[in-house]
Amino acid sequence: MTGETGPTPAVHVWSASTGEKVSQFNLQSGSRGVAACSLSPCGRYVATADNSNDHKVSIFNIERNKNLLTTNGSTDKILDVAWSKRADDLRFATVTPKQVVFWHPADVTKRLKQPGVMGRTNASTLFTSICFDEEGWCYTGGENGQIQVWADSCQAVKCIKAHAAGITGIEATQGKLISGGKDKRVCIMSASNGTFKLEKFIDISSSFPRSIDFFNGNLLVGLRNGSILEFKDAMNAGTTENCLVKSHFEGEIWGLEVVDSQNKVVTSGDDNMVMCYDYETKQFERKGTVSDHKSTNAKKIKEVTASSMSIYPANQQARAICHSKTHNHLVVCSNMGKVSVRDFNDLDKKIATLKDAQEWCEVARYSPDEKFLAFASHDNNLYVYSVGEDGSYTLHKSFAKSSSYITAFDWSQDSSYIRTVCGAYEKLYFNIVDKTFDTAGLSNTKDMVWATSTCKLGWDVQGVHPSGEDGTHVNQV
Repeated sequence: MTGETGPTPAVHVWSASTGEKVSQFNLQSGSRGVAACSLSPCGRYVATADNSNDHKVSIFNIERNKNLLTTNGSTDKILDVAWSKRADDLRFATVTPKQVVFWHPADVTKRLKQPGVMGRTNASTLFTSICFDEEGWCYTGGENGQIQVWADSCQAVKCIKAHAAGITGIEATQGKLISGGKDKRVCIMSASNGTFKLEKFIDISSSFPRSIDFFNGNLLVGLRNGSILEFKDAMNAGTTENCLVKSHFEGEIWGLEVVDSQNKVVTSGDDNMVMCYDYETKQFERKGTVSDHKSTNAKKIKEVTASSMSIYPANQQARAICHSKTHNHLVVCSNMGKVSVRDFNDLDKKIATLKDAQEWCEVARYSPDEKFLAFASHDNNLYVYSVGEDGSYTLHKSFAKSSSYITAFDWSQDSSYIRTVCGAYEKLYFNIVDKTFDTAGLSNTKDMVWATSTCKLGWDVQGVHPSGEDGTHVNQV
């Protein structure tokens, strides 16, 4: 299942075997997003929690495609939802940092929802995650590293110390209780009839777990850093981690470059990483670091950078990237305006650093003949560099004619012209050979062939704008 964000979000149920959509449910207007969702073991029902002020809980019937219930869930954000895995037990539970609530939608003898009771002997903590096992026991993970065990009476009957730091993910299946914590460990215990025995710890090399699954002895672990690890035959003493997926994990992804000649896709984002994937094998290959230090120039960070929710400073956030086939160089533009040219075979090896741009660059592109490199900055300037046969870079011309920040530009096929579009909705033309701004560029280039068509203004791209759109919905084509 997947859930959306937005004013009227949808929950989609997918077939795990075919990848086709089975059903879709729309939450009420004002829900703001799906905070958590869970599929019942019988496969008939979906329970969701939204991001509205009342954190409403909804139940949907998949076969009938019908909303069975929507009611206020909590005053605090709901972190997780889980159904009981016991046969014919249609209970589920929701967890917030401060409270566990058990729901009985199919049992008329009980209240619809009942808060869990920790009891006086159990240490209070903030909750992070929740799950059920096949016997009907419920488990929650706490910030104190303990697992709370909940009985049918909605009371915590036991607390188990599993981690030296907060628990970040928990799963109970096939007689195992498995948890992951901020101590970068996975704890595996046997669980039967309310009795628990530690079987092993598995250390994680790079980050801490956020989600866990266990099936037929194999363990899957999703990490905070965007990686997914697999442990084949996890109970074997010699099991080792195998990284299945690596991805960006903080802020947004801004840069995307396809290197057809090498079957590669390169991405950059707000997490201080440039990542390279092979699109034939669909495997991650290598990564580079945007910057190895943190900027202390708070004034410049505030004035010249794009806003970001990332925990990394602006100089460790990447924006536009582009690749040169001739020299096998990769250009990486940081969120502070600095542009670095790197060896594509070693993404941390810098060939040159270009510091002319005073603000961050939204787009960068080599000319078709790869004798020039251009990038457009939010300081309203277009910077063009000549590229020597030895791979050296020299400023060819800085054009300061745009009235606002440049969002897109195109090279002509013969590498003689550039056309730009800026935030003021100006479309300007520049003669690169003569280093001049062409005031009659529209007519002078009417028969010109363009290598790309990314500018959002013009007869050739007018269809990209939806009806009623004010121009801000599309940055570039």
